[in-house]
Amino acid sequence: MDGNRYEYGDHLKVPADQKAWLAWKALEKRESELLARARKTVKFPQAHDDLEKLSALLGSNDLTHKGNKVRATSGKSPNNQTPAQAIDDDPKTKYLNFEGRGSGLVIHAQRGVVEKIALTAGEDVPSRDPTSFELYGSEDGKTFKEIAKGAVPAFPNRRQRVEISIDNSSAFAIYKLIFPSLASSKADAMQVSEIELLKVPVKEAEDLLRETVALRNEKANAMKDFTSTLVARELPKPRVTKLLERGEYDMPVGEPLLPGIPASLGSMPEGAPRNRLGLARWMTSRDQPLVSRVLVNRIWQRVFGEGLVRTPDDFGLQGRHPTHPELLDWLAVEFQEGGWDLKNLLRLMVTSRTFRQDSSRRADFPDPENLFFGRGPSYRLDAEVLRDLALWSSGLLDPAMGGEGVKPPQPPGMWKELMHPASNTKNYVADKGSRLYRRSLYVYWKRTSPHPMMTLFDAPSRESSCVRRSRTNTPLQSLALFNEPQRVEAGRKLAERLLKDGKDDRGRLDFLFTLLVSRPPTDAERKACENLLKSQRTRYLADPKEAEAILAEGGAPSDSALKTVDVAAWAQVASTVLASDSSILLY
Repeated sequence: MDGNRYEYGDHLKVPADQKAWLAWKALEKRESELLARARKTVKFPQAHDDLEKLSALLGSNDLTHKGNKVRATSGKSPNNQTPAQAIDDDPKTKYLNFEGRGSGLVIHAQRGVVEKIALTAGEDVPSRDPTSFELYGSEDGKTFKEIAKGAVPAFPNRRQRVEISIDNSSAFAIYKLIFPSLASSKADAMQVSEIELLKVPVKEAEDLLRETVALRNEKANAMKDFTSTLVARELPKPRVTKLLERGEYDMPVGEPLLPGIPASLGSMPEGAPRNRLGLARWMTSRDQPLVSRVLVNRIWQRVFGEGLVRTPDDFGLQGRHPTHPELLDWLAVEFQEGGWDLKNLLRLMVTSRTFRQDSSRRADFPDPENLFFGRGPSYRLDAEVLRDLALWSSGLLDPAMGGEGVKPPQPPGMWKELMHPASNTKNYVADKGSRLYRRSLYVYWKRTSPHPMMTLFDAPSRESSCVRRSRTNTPLQSLALFNEPQRVEAGRKLAERLLKDGKDDRGRLDFLFTLLVSRPPTDAERKACENLLKSQRTRYLADPKEAEAILAEGGAPSDSALKTVDVAAWAQVASTVLASDSSILLY
């Protein structure tokens, strides 16, 4: 079990993340190519539709196996020497038929081209051995076509095997093998220990088999890591929906209702299906102006800090009018005609002259709230971005996409204090390895106790929809930026990066600011950082154990080739710049 409980609905087992999806798609492509090659193989012209069937077709020379359906052409056999014992892969048993000449078997074998017949002599007297054969093939078990007939070579000894080659290129599902003559015309029964209907793999088939087996194993190993996900689909018969009196579920009134949209928003196009597909088409049609405007406004808010409409959660009568209605209309149409391409819309905004303005207040254009976007945006980055920025700059960020939630370090006991007696999330156990450094998008979210670094920097609780976050500025945030374990670890690894990539202290400071702020440090910033670096070196030279404690923070290993004092001192500088307004603000 993968921990998900989806017994109550339709669900699928699927790859757990994007990397696994890409790997699975590559396996499926290889499978498709392999099956296409198999269809062109001369010896196996029938269409193969999956690896299991192809493997079965290629993998065994013997088309008869223990457990295949088999019957005698006449029912004159002892109870302990039945037709099933002719294909049980045991030469110590045998099939005996008292009808003698003309007796035989009908075998529902594995489908394939029979090119040889192998017979193993029974332990009884040689006079009962067959000396000739006739082989027929059928698809339905009623109409049989002759494949081959001929002589059976003399058996060298009891329980010894002989092979008979036949000229055949047709595959059948059911075979009938008859023995018209026996070694002695006076024999009262026909005996045979084992019957094998053989195909002879050619070199091309052997290569296909190796590839098929390898690919099947790869797919089986990949499927071990699959996760389950719900599948949404329409009911075969839509349920009856009625108005509920006073909202009571057990008090339906009136005639059944049909799916539709509020009358105040118009009507769905004629002929549109009355389901989610029809609703989606209506929402994205050119006749529906609302959806594209709402999306454009939210992307604008994401980029500039405030939307063209300052009430992103209310485009109705109680919402505020757009500050730039014509711009909102133009962007909405551009978004629609551009195929609803969010990346293109985002690129359009961040490359605009409006976004690239200086964010400093303008004496010639007083606009305290920047309603008219006369200056560039300035706001604190979101909680998730702050964490990801620190991990990315230090080289710790794991860019893997998809998968289950991850648990970075947090103070002990937080879940336990808020647990429900029946909850299965009582104890928080932090992840290990690369999972500690996954993007904040994948941080496990417990509704009653989100990760403290998320709530501290105003991430919404997710108890209700939130289209605009609040932004606070508190002393506790500053303490967390300097002391939260992953921030300290990120500062340490960023320090190692600076020491490796920079030739001297001046070059390292230039690199640090370019990496985090996209510009070199000002003279005041450079002087402050140089003074901090000098004081921290003096501090850690006087107390090497304190420097070692800095290097021990977090799960990422330290680079032993670097000096402990240098790493610790630069870690403090890196953490300081990471926590400064220059790094945590967009301006």
